[in-house]
Amino acid sequence: MTAPAAPLLARINAAPLLRPWGVPRSVRVACCIVCHEHLEFVPQFCAAYPWLDIPLLIVPDLPAGAARRLNLPGPRGREIPLRGVERLGTTPQWPKIFLVPDPVMLSAVCRLMAVYGGGMMYLDGFREPPFGLRKPLPDFFARHAGELEEASALLADEASRDIYAARIKAILTGDAGYLPIAAHGEYEHPRIRPRAGDIMIDGGVSDMVGAQMAFAEAVGPEGAVHGFEPIPWMAEKAREELAKWPWYRLHTAGLAERRGEAAFASLRDSSHICAEGAPEGEGTVRCELVSIDDVVREAGLPRVDCIKLDVEGAELAALRGAAETIRRFRPRLIICLYHQPEDLFTLPLYVKSLLPGYRLEVAHASCGFTDTILYAEAPGA
Repeated sequence: MTAPAAPLLARINAAPLLRPWGVPRSVRVACCIVCHEHLEFVPQFCAAYPWLDIPLLIVPDLPAGAARRLNLPGPRGREIPLRGVERLGTTPQWPKIFLVPDPVMLSAVCRLMAVYGGGMMYLDGFREPPFGLRKPLPDFFARHAGELEEASALLADEASRDIYAARIKAILTGDAGYLPIAAHGEYEHPRIRPRAGDIMIDGGVSDMVGAQMAFAEAVGPEGAVHGFEPIPWMAEKAREELAKWPWYRLHTAGLAERRGEAAFASLRDSSHICAEGAPEGEGTVRCELVSIDDVVREAGLPRVDCIKLDVEGAELAALRGAAETIRRFRPRLIICLYHQPEDLFTLPLYVKSLLPGYRLEVAHASCGFTDTILYAEAPGA
């Protein structure tokens, strides 16, 4: 007999801080992780923590042929062995410290650690204000407890419910260090991802198209991807970058509940719809809006197999504009869950209202507040 799921509030209270800043004095021996370019900071770090013994340095980007030992000068002078990330899974006896962490490299290391079973890691030695911290919302759970409880109960597995609770705790405290990082990337779920021959809707492109190239490669020439980017200059640049994959069709439009126009604030690598009534000015541009249902109908698409939505807070409107498509074709869904705190319950509740049979999962893919993803898969898909 399966044990009942723990209440959401109990999960929130139990969520551990996985990436705290600073090393407590209680840690006496630890394995230090440091990028190759930051090895020069190790002596300074050792001087700041004279009680700490470092038997091993793991260098994730250790170049081939590089020195395999670091000479530590001064009164604590000795040699510390340098090894690659292959040692991460073989040193459970030592706590881990990431020195001068880079967010991208830290996420990659945490992803690899998740393969070995996850675990906590201290962060230290940053030369600027720490990342992964923002203004806390301490009353978020109290204001939305009913909806959050309902959404949590819809999730299909314990891991998703734990990550969901950790996301809430991160919002409450303003510390993304509570969020466990998955062993897969945000668009690389082992089941819920584009496949060969798929017809895919790709909502939210910008001019940085690494993910779009991966989608085009995944579906292949037997499939098709319809991508949507509202900002004309971003769409044009993305179109040029994606010319190698003619089955990727880029639409210069944003996704919404219905066809129309809206003012978008254009940022360096993203854009979002301006708040209603906000003045338009420098940095804004009026863009076309379309719905997924309209595009599917007008293009005569025989099916839609996968929908990805990263539309900077307009995910709920885009889903409403895809209601007919979702009910008819039951596509796999990959939906960003992090742009607005309320997305944490509005998006899963709406998806389930469209297709109650959807299996919902949640995972997180970065060391910051971005990249918490809702995945949905229909039975038998």
